[in-house]
Amino acid sequence: MDLTRADAELVLVHYGRVPFEPRPDGLLDVRWLEPLEGGDPVTYSQWSGPADVDGGVAYRRYRSGGLASPDRPVGCVVLVSVEFDRTGVAEEWIDLVFSALAAEDEPDPGGISGHFHISSDGLRVLNYAEWTSAQAHRDALARGDGAVGVSDLWRRVRSFTGLKGSDVRRYRVVEG
Repeated sequence: MDLTRADAELVLVHYGRVPFEPRPDGLLDVRWLEPLEGGDPVTYSQWSGPADVDGGVAYRRYRSGGLASPDRPVGCVVLVSVEFDRTGVAEEWIDLVFSALAAEDEPDPGGISGHFHISSDGLRVLNYAEWTSAQAHRDALARGDGAVGVSDLWRRVRSFTGLKGSDVRRYRVVEG
């Protein structure tokens, strides 16, 4: 799955496994994620336009960074869900995260890529982050005291005005 494909106008995230049989019109690709530490599976699907599927949260991809390469296979997908108390700040927060990542003298070697999405209501951000392993992600959070980096900008990311809360969960990709 190419998480940066230009023809994906919409991403739907369902908490639960959606089989998509038969394949609906407009469905470009789908990934099923199994939780590594308890919780529900997740269905992450890309669409060419509006989708008539109940129960999912609709997002648009805003920004991606890093690229998975053949010599660094993805061992873990980390979904970071962030909620804000008002619209119009999600882009600013994501841009701040990218500034914090760029300020790192030594980026964590376990991070592969991050794909940031904004919900259609503008109140939520979903980061679909690819890591070499779940342990690499846990180690990065421990090193960064709850963030994946140690630069001073991470304090601003965590205390961003309007940030209501966040949730971090680790998954593995499974075949259909």
